[in-house]
Amino acid sequence: MRISTRLHGIIDYAVSLALAGAASSRAVPPPVRKVLGTASAFHASYSVLTDYEGGARPGISMQQHLMLDALGGAAICAAGLMMRDQPPKVRAALLGIGLAELAVVSASSAHPRRGPGQGFGPLGRLLDPDSRWAENTSYPPLDTPKPVAEGVFIVDSQLPGTVGMVIGARMTVLRLPDGGLLLHSPTRFSHALKRQLEDIGPIRHLVAPNIAHWLFLRDWQAACPEATTWAAPGLRQRRQVRRAGLRLDHDLTGTAPAEWGGAIELVVVPGGLGFHETALFHQPSRSLLLTDIVMNLEEPKVPPLLRPLLRLFGMTAPDGMPPPYLRAVVRMRQQDALRAAEHLLTLQPERVIFAHGRWFERNGTSALRRSLRWLLRG
Repeated sequence: MRISTRLHGIIDYAVSLALAGAASSRAVPPPVRKVLGTASAFHASYSVLTDYEGGARPGISMQQHLMLDALGGAAICAAGLMMRDQPPKVRAALLGIGLAELAVVSASSAHPRRGPGQGFGPLGRLLDPDSRWAENTSYPPLDTPKPVAEGVFIVDSQLPGTVGMVIGARMTVLRLPDGGLLLHSPTRFSHALKRQLEDIGPIRHLVAPNIAHWLFLRDWQAACPEATTWAAPGLRQRRQVRRAGLRLDHDLTGTAPAEWGGAIELVVVPGGLGFHETALFHQPSRSLLLTDIVMNLEEPKVPPLLRPLLRLFGMTAPDGMPPPYLRAVVRMRQQDALRAAEHLLTLQPERVIFAHGRWFERNGTSALRRSLRWLLRG
């Protein structure tokens, strides 16, 4: 059953009042009161500006409202995971609030039957997925291989993000010693891109390096039936993957497969909740391939309304940190993740390539150290 936008509006204001009430209670620790008070004010402010039955001054669409709901829910979950000095019951309550928010988002309709304006308005255009910011989210030319170093190519592309948004994504292509190609974190498929890659070498390996970057694998598998698919640990256990019927030939471990010709070192960065990110170090070019544990978003390439929030989270250049919820998940296996991060630094990469944002074209080791400071000792 879908939650109508009218019912969603009632939930919005009820939640804002409940959070405000909890934030005023002396039984709640002061740091948690601050989180709840901020969440209440944030939630109420954009609810008033939403073009749905609960809005007063239409400025943003319901889709954009749901995107902000999802960001708020993720932030509350991250607070619950990261506030380790707070009582377990309080942290569990924050996590429950955040998960409930995300559940409401997933069950809510994005199409109001009526509202005060049913338009976007000036604030809405700042988040409009059809605006010029959507066109500028990645690094053109898109969906075409671009050489980076000997045997290393990148393919910049786009993919659907949260509730209608568009975000930039990047695939890295390695030419192995036998001349075959390895596609790391495949982006959207096109026959034109396949032909361009085959001019470089035959496509022999497809790599899904973490639990999120597998969405385009089926298209590549259908077009390249002889290619072997390699998956990050735990990916085949994901419900979405099983439901999609995705073929995963082999799971990656701590050692690179012999089929890759001895040119790649593999490092697995673990986390909680089944998260693993598989990093590939291409030894001939000293290029390190990551996916999500580094994000270095350039502000002109994200919607203006999101820039202060992303800057606050350290996700914009040059900070290059992943979102708070991912940091919290990785910290659930702090010592194992720390050892993996320190090993990545000992590889002394000259360049670091990842899926989202401006990748580190030079001074890779020092840039990586800065971006991983949330995890490293000291």
